[in-house]
Amino acid sequence: MNNKRVRTKAMAMAVAAAMAVELCPVTAFAVTGDQVAADGTYSKTAHVSRTSEDDENEDIWSEYNVKVSITSAEGIITEAAVEADGDIEAGNRKYVKKLNTEIQNLKGKPATEASVNEINAVSGATRTSAAVKQAALEAMQSASEKQDPTPVEVNTAALQASITTAEGKNQADYTEASWATLTEKLTAAKAALEAKESQEAVDAAKTALDEAVEALAKKPSEPETPDVTTGTYVLMNIPYDQFYAADVNNSVKVDAFTSATKNKVRTAGLAGGSYHVDNTGNEITGVTFPVKVGEGVDLSKYKKITDESSVDITVTNRGQTSTATYTGKDALFESASYSYYTLRETPKYYKEVTLNADGSLSFGKTQGTAQKVSGVTPELTTQTSYGDYQLNLDGLENTIFQSGTQVYGVIISTKEGNDYGMRHLENIWRVTELAWCTGFTSAVHNCPTSSAHYVNMMGQHINKVTYYTSQGIYEIPVDNLYVPKKAGQTVKVADAKVSAGEAEITVSNLPTDFSPEYKIDRLDFSVENGKIVFKNAKKGKYTLTVSDKNNNYAEMTTTFILSADSAPASYNNDNENPAITKNADASDEEFADYIKNITSVSVNGKSYAASGRGAVKVINEDGSLKTDATPFAEGDTFEIAVTSTGYPEVKFTYTKNAQEEYKYVYAAMTWAEYWAAEEVQAAGDSSSSSELDTRNEADKGAFDAVTRATANHGLHRGSFQCAAVIEAENGKTYEVSHWSSDGKEITLTNGNVIKFNRGEITDTDGTITKLKDYEVTGLKYVPVKVASADYEAFCQKYNVVENGGELVGGYGENKLAAYSVKANVTEATNGLKTVTKDEKGNFSFSARQAGSDSGIEGQTLKTAPDATEAGLTVKDAKGSYGEFLRVDLTGNYGDLGANMQAVTWTYYGNDSTYSNVKATYGTKFAADNWMHKTKGIQLALTKSLRCTLPEGTDGTGYWTITIAALGYKDVTYQFQATDANIVKDSEEEISTDELKKAIEAAEALTESDYTADSWAAMQAELQEAKDELKDPKTQATVDEATHHLNAAIEALVKAQKETYVLMNIPYDQFYKADVNNDVKVDAFTSATKNKVRTGSLAGGSYHVDASGDEITGVTFPVKVPAGTDLSKYTQITDDSKVSITVTNRGQESTTDYTGKDALFESASYSYYTLSEKPSYYKELTVNEDGTFSFGATQGTATTITEGVTAELMTESKYGDYQLDLDGLTDTIPSGTAIYGVIVSTKEGSDYGMRHLENIWRVSELAWATGFTTAVHNCPTSSEHYKAMMGQHIDKVTYYTANGIYEIPVGGEKGLYVPVKFDTSAVAVADAELKDGETSVATTISGLTLPEGFDAEYTVEGATASVKGEKLILKDVKKGAYTLTITDKSGKYAPIAAPNPSYHGVSFVDAAGPAAFVTYIRAILLRDQGAAISPFAAFLLLQGTETLSLRLERHAENTKKVIEYLRKHPKVAKVNHPSLPDHPDHALYERYFPNGGGSIFTFEIKGGQEEAYRFIDNLEIFSLLANVADVKSLVIHPATTTHSQLSEEELADQGITPSTIRLSIGTEHIDDIIADLEKGFAAV
Repeated sequence: MNNKRVRTKAMAMAVAAAMAVELCPVTAFAVTGDQVAADGTYSKTAHVSRTSEDDENEDIWSEYNVKVSITSAEGIITEAAVEADGDIEAGNRKYVKKLNTEIQNLKGKPATEASVNEINAVSGATRTSAAVKQAALEAMQSASEKQDPTPVEVNTAALQASITTAEGKNQADYTEASWATLTEKLTAAKAALEAKESQEAVDAAKTALDEAVEALAKKPSEPETPDVTTGTYVLMNIPYDQFYAADVNNSVKVDAFTSATKNKVRTAGLAGGSYHVDNTGNEITGVTFPVKVGEGVDLSKYKKITDESSVDITVTNRGQTSTATYTGKDALFESASYSYYTLRETPKYYKEVTLNADGSLSFGKTQGTAQKVSGVTPELTTQTSYGDYQLNLDGLENTIFQSGTQVYGVIISTKEGNDYGMRHLENIWRVTELAWCTGFTSAVHNCPTSSAHYVNMMGQHINKVTYYTSQGIYEIPVDNLYVPKKAGQTVKVADAKVSAGEAEITVSNLPTDFSPEYKIDRLDFSVENGKIVFKNAKKGKYTLTVSDKNNNYAEMTTTFILSADSAPASYNNDNENPAITKNADASDEEFADYIKNITSVSVNGKSYAASGRGAVKVINEDGSLKTDATPFAEGDTFEIAVTSTGYPEVKFTYTKNAQEEYKYVYAAMTWAEYWAAEEVQAAGDSSSSSELDTRNEADKGAFDAVTRATANHGLHRGSFQCAAVIEAENGKTYEVSHWSSDGKEITLTNGNVIKFNRGEITDTDGTITKLKDYEVTGLKYVPVKVASADYEAFCQKYNVVENGGELVGGYGENKLAAYSVKANVTEATNGLKTVTKDEKGNFSFSARQAGSDSGIEGQTLKTAPDATEAGLTVKDAKGSYGEFLRVDLTGNYGDLGANMQAVTWTYYGNDSTYSNVKATYGTKFAADNWMHKTKGIQLALTKSLRCTLPEGTDGTGYWTITIAALGYKDVTYQFQATDANIVKDSEEEISTDELKKAIEAAEALTESDYTADSWAAMQAELQEAKDELKDPKTQATVDEATHHLNAAIEALVKAQKETYVLMNIPYDQFYKADVNNDVKVDAFTSATKNKVRTGSLAGGSYHVDASGDEITGVTFPVKVPAGTDLSKYTQITDDSKVSITVTNRGQESTTDYTGKDALFESASYSYYTLSEKPSYYKELTVNEDGTFSFGATQGTATTITEGVTAELMTESKYGDYQLDLDGLTDTIPSGTAIYGVIVSTKEGSDYGMRHLENIWRVSELAWATGFTTAVHNCPTSSEHYKAMMGQHIDKVTYYTANGIYEIPVGGEKGLYVPVKFDTSAVAVADAELKDGETSVATTISGLTLPEGFDAEYTVEGATASVKGEKLILKDVKKGAYTLTITDKSGKYAPIAAPNPSYHGVSFVDAAGPAAFVTYIRAILLRDQGAAISPFAAFLLLQGTETLSLRLERHAENTKKVIEYLRKHPKVAKVNHPSLPDHPDHALYERYFPNGGGSIFTFEIKGGQEEAYRFIDNLEIFSLLANVADVKSLVIHPATTTHSQLSEEELADQGITPSTIRLSIGTEHIDDIIADLEKGFAAV
């Protein structure tokens, strides 16, 4: 380093030292346990990255870098700054500016990581906030640790004296509020005295206590209520429309602001200057403003706010809940309109209120002098997330401080003579930002916008902005800033490959007088025939701007991506060290670029963002997989797909090698095993009992298997969650896994399927046998945790379902629905039992553990309905099923019943507090608990080995039941049993008369009148009724059999006559009769699961389940012939309902589909009965095998002959071809449900279209023919459409909710579909054009033309010819060109090949005559850097060389000012380290032997008013927040630089209302002293 550089660095350090002196007294020691940074400046840079959410929401901005610098001095952060590092878009500068303001809050805080972690995210700048915080942390982490100085002795004598004085005061003499403040400060002072934490803390506590003593207010002898009379001035709450009425020239009134961000409405730091009427936060009502009370105005009927008024407001912002107390006039913030607070002094500005004839109030124009503001740069943008327009007033913050200033209102005025009043939050934000809507943005942050008042501003010229603030009225002149018009115009560009040479562009709603001009930075392009044709492009993200040449309309922007043909990286197939590694033919730069641009990683179908909010790092910076990341927590094999901007997707499979310590699975276990550790009576006892209950059933054992002679109990009373075994007459046993939804087939645990019909079993080999016994042995899906070492042995003894496997059960009827979900057991699964293996190899199970996970893939833990919603009913004593006490759930029980596993009963006797347990019982399904398709869940206790009442009790008293259900939180219900609910042992006379009547009624019915299934159900109940009549057990069992039979008779379904229904029809069956095509139409397989389940996007279709994996088919009117049995299919009624929750564009919403709309998410062939014959339909036919067929569509089609323009494209992001039918939405409006579309060709073929993949937004149809394999990650289906290539489309038929429409296409010839073939290998080599030459030859590779392709070669801007593989170009210049190969016959689609050059730019083509100058600016200036002007360089050098002289003058003036202040009688204290009593005096002497520290504070005697008068009367000192200027400066920290701090935080920093900060300049000392004297003279 040369000497000159050494001197420069030394001077720079001197500057830093001069600026490093603290604003307020602080100690030299870090007071936390965190490491403190050594003195110095630390800088780091971070990248602000886009996220997948930005792309999905189409937010248009480019990534950039931010640099953060933090300066530490004596353990305190003295400087902090954020700046852009490199190029940055204008729209992003405001985010950097916001964060630079936010990071200033670090100043004065300890130089630790903990301080940096307190950086708050700035609303609207979350991406930048995260990057700034990252860079700040890295900067702080790069610092070395500060060495602790020698501890300083803390002097507490003065604090002790202040405490003694305070304790001598008498509470009865002072007001409640002032005494409460004193008590608070006294408590804090005593704590500081005891802690002796630091001299600063002790002194601050003393100061705060002394001020509280001084502020004690004597109690008045009588309450003083000043009269409000004519001429009195008040602060008043004025509604927006009345506030602005007299000040704006606008016929449309200003509305209140309706809010969905309720916390912001009630936060004064965000909505200060406004008021709201109530505490809901639903709206901001108006403005709080000074008012002069006019003659005759009586305010007695309005609410009066006094100094004693108070309102507490609790809000939650950024996840933090806080309560603020607004007292005195601040209580107007949440008060009624026209509430007022009487002012003691005349305000500088006000409105005069007058009384109208009807008694209402009117407010005149604002009276007061406005200050003209200069130095403000207005910037109007038409692209903003806060509305349709945004006006930024950069530099206004230097006059109207963003901290501590309340903005009451803002008026925007135009040259044309109109004015527009702004409202808080929606229009006014952070003082300098104004935004408004004119009808094109209906909501901002979920808050509905108000646009009527602002519509007329479009096309006008803004010439003035007026601010009404707590500091005064300010006028900002604006130089006739034009507000461009909007008409709803939009533009979109489809993503494309670089090699394609073109991308589809769609412009909508363009006004006729809009003259478009297109601009894309870094891309040589033209717009031709609805496409962007580009040359020499590079991969990456581009922004298209479309502006109006006439400058009448707002410009439009959109982004699109150009991708490379292949990725430079692939998986290394090393599962021990898994990583994405560089391909052999790729460069290090390409690989690094690929890793840098990774936006998301999909693991087993779930996508994880790589950056931004909620990001999950899956791939490290070196390409290695982060195998401990959340996506790899469960499972062994992972299907991974990596998305990197500008590259194709990279897919691979990663398999874990490590052996897991535990396996988490579902296991079947017996009743005894389940209850063994649950602390119930007879826990673990599997004993049976020979004693029979009142139904002659063997249910009096402990936890043995439940045996029945019929499967009906198993179907309806436990098959949902229970393990069961069938014993047949052929001697075989069948272990049941689950029943089919119609109850006619049984899937066994070994995977085999047997048929079952009324006790008759058809085995897999076709042999038939009958059921002998049906045993319910236990539960089949209990979540368990088993050691990996024991897992194999465990699986040999128990039936297991591993994660990802299916859990299936139930026989769905009415409210009880069959279920099928996937297992996902984790350590946190609710109900998890731990498996233990003993020395003999036997397994046991722990008690259930509570957990937060459902154990089901894709499902959160459900909450059961409360007792009222569940319909809990304690039944009267009957003993219908052998029980002695029964509770029914008859309300919302369906889903809970299908998932119910175990019920625990707890008896408390007569203890109504439910505190002292007398007994706890476990139960079994089919024996104690059962379900019924219409009667609800029936839970009971049976006197048995598992349930004996405690001695001296009879079962009356207080009980709880606790239900454990699959996927549910445990739920406990309380109830009381009385004597009427307890079944007694007694003899009774049994009457069977009603049962006989029911049997006779059933036997009198005719089978052919009813559907087969409902008849079979009735026959099953009839047989049970006959069995009961033959051997009646009790009156209750007879009554139960009677009730069930009568219910079955009522449930009989009449055989259908000819009727019409809406039915869910799979695609292949829907199109089969209407299209001439041998290849069937597949279901649509989806990766965009939310779109599948969004009615506005997939309306007219249906999907079978809630996974969203596919669209299955079409919902369509169907004619059902008489006698057709639809009973086995799901019937949708007007009472049906399905709730669907989706997340689209980051917003989660839930929609209820009711009535026929519930078909949207229902099984195939679900149906809804129509009341009238539809105008079009398909006729259903039942085939011999029982399946359905559907005929051709019946109905008259409307032909659309005018207004529709058909355009076929061979380049589309939605497939290989796209057919746009412009104008069709004039007949078929957007939002109309489209059931199906058929594209027909002149050659006689037809092609059925499917939702989302083929049908999009009504008028856009797209399809693949084998060259596009996926669209938006959804695999395409192309077989059905391949034959369309080479044919002529002559008709398109739409089947819609409004009718059938036919659109003729292409005239007599039809619209030709060009044939495509594989052109991915075609490339043109670069060529060197020597100076002076205009011709060049190069080679074409990879080109194989199909037979019959009559090639024509064209290169725009040159003459081209081809000989063999040689391409010869004439009349060329240096630059980029595109070769297009066209089939002269028109049979084949064109081929375009790129010819890339340096950076894809031809300076001659791009700049014409200015090519050389453009080259210098773009290349030389970039490589060698810029140079400042000679005069500017002279001033910079001169300023640097004379810096030391100015510092000497700063230091000398500061010494004399300190000496002057120290002796002044109106100064309470001077805070400067040069004074011996300052805690940092020793450090000052060491580091500043010649003086220094021109920035310091002092305390003026009095308070805030005295400080204001002192500052207002200074002339040489400028009132600015700057520091270290050449001129002298003054500021009041408590109300400006530190105004956002609370009273406690201000006290912690040593700032009081009497604190004044000075920055001593280089003026003559006599002038400085004289000016200070003027200030004191005014106090």
